[in-house]
Amino acid sequence: MEPAQTLYLNLFSEDKIHVLKELLHACVDEICGKPGPNYHKFISSMDWSKEEYEGTYKLITMLLRNPASLYLTDEKMPQEYHELPEQIQHNILTCLKVRREQLTDALLKEYSKEIHETVIDFDWRLKFVMGSSKLATLREPLLQLDLTTENKASKQRTLGLEMNKDELDMFINAMESIVQ
Repeated sequence: MEPAQTLYLNLFSEDKIHVLKELLHACVDEICGKPGPNYHKFISSMDWSKEEYEGTYKLITMLLRNPASLYLTDEKMPQEYHELPEQIQHNILTCLKVRREQLTDALLKEYSKEIHETVIDFDWRLKFVMGSSKLATLREPLLQLDLTTENKASKQRTLGLEMNKDELDMFINAMESIVQ
């Protein structure tokens, strides 16, 4: 048996498999932007050294962040997955099946931020313009839309748009075509 397999069998024996499940889900939470696992939480339930915890954490996070893992088939899983004992592989696949949608969304957002600015929030106001300096009675509704975007450096900026009804219809159609 390989040394890595022996290590993981010792870390996650049958009576400690619940800790593996907890660590897996905590790692998924972290990828999804929620608070993740920490060494102090697991020290009480496991007899781990800091190095064993860090190695296990890095391996699990690497496996969960790998887009090939989302296929949920053994053939497409990374090589490190195949080096783990069978019971650990089974628990990783179970976690992936349960949390696949959340992981997919989080990884897509992360990837999207690396390439383009991503809309993270919006705010809108509806105004009714009664007139202007050129026209005494304009009476036109205007939508003011503020889009807050974020890039890979986590820099945020706000884009301000002002649209009349026709421009708003075109904007909505463009957004719907992107989503489909």
